Amino acid sequence: MPFQQPQHPAWYGSVMGTGSLSLVLSTEAQTWSQQWLTIAAVIALLLASALGIFLLPRYVRRARNMSELMTEIANPGGGPMLATLPAGLLVLAIAWGRVGPDLVSTGISLWVSAILLVLGAILATAFSLTWALAILHTERHLADIHGGWLIPPVMNLLVPVALAPIIVANPAMADGLLFLGFAFYGIGLLLFLGMFTLLIARMVVGPAFAGPLAPSVWIPLAPAGLLGLAVLRLQQSIPVSDDSWFGDSLAAGIVASAIGIGFGLWWALFSFIEFTRIHKTGSTPVQPGWWGMVFPIGTLTLAISVLGLATDITAVEVLGALGAAVLTLCWIYVAKVTFTPSKGSVTVN
Repeated sequence: MPFQQPQHPAWYGSVMGTGSLSLVLSTEAQTWSQQWLTIAAVIALLLASALGIFLLPRYVRRARNMSELMTEIANPGGGPMLATLPAGLLVLAIAWGRVGPDLVSTGISLWVSAILLVLGAILATAFSLTWALAILHTERHLADIHGGWLIPPVMNLLVPVALAPIIVANPAMADGLLFLGFAFYGIGLLLFLGMFTLLIARMVVGPAFAGPLAPSVWIPLAPAGLLGLAVLRLQQSIPVSDDSWFGDSLAAGIVASAIGIGFGLWWALFSFIEFTRIHKTGSTPVQPGWWGMVFPIGTLTLAISVLGLATDITAVEVLGALGAAVLTLCWIYVAKVTFTPSKGSVTVN
């Protein structure tokens, strides 16, 4: 299958983007009681899974030469994009836990979700540590930083979201799994705050984003959505009658979601204006890094949709529907331009 730059490190972003589309469509199906959206969500899940299987060998082959792999990880441009592999596995874990029961039995879907979760969490931990040490022990400049640097720390925020359906199915293990979920939440949150500070400094003091890395300006939308979504999903996983240390109120998750969504919407406007400006210069060639727009938009939309479903606020539900429409159009466009034979090559460095 010929398409843009088959060895590009960000290709697993297509798995993340397609998985997020599946989750958004499934949530919208619940909100508006539309069966066709459920069918579309299942189709997107199957497509995301197929992409995950198809693209996996391109990452596994890199492990054959550890020296070259470490050099690639240390590359400030493409290195952090390799984190799309563990992040993609975690997105698939979330999608199978939520959308999977519409395709197969709940038991089977949760087993698939659990396997993907364990594998993704192990790889996420290993990669984030390896990448952190790599950038620590090599010389870096402020201009090297881009939105892709958020992927290694932020992918830890996917773990608590993936854990939620498993907690529901295993109430006897709820307290321990909740603790694990918040442990990964802490890793993702605190590392995100530090890395986001560096990103802001780079955007203010350093040169303007340009070239293949320009789409990474959209990536902060992902943590904006996940910061509240993770808390809300963990709270929803505890039955009202359960005497858990976390309690049965959704207040914390709702407040965190509202805060994250507010920031995410502001950043979405900022990203749109900035990316449009850069794109008009003709310095943003089409390449797999464009999937760095789809997943963040999908994550923010998912946070809005889940919040609307939890609060039954019509305005939030409508906003989620609008976001789903934007996400679908974005997915169609990026899929069309990236899964097209490339006439040239763009190097991420």
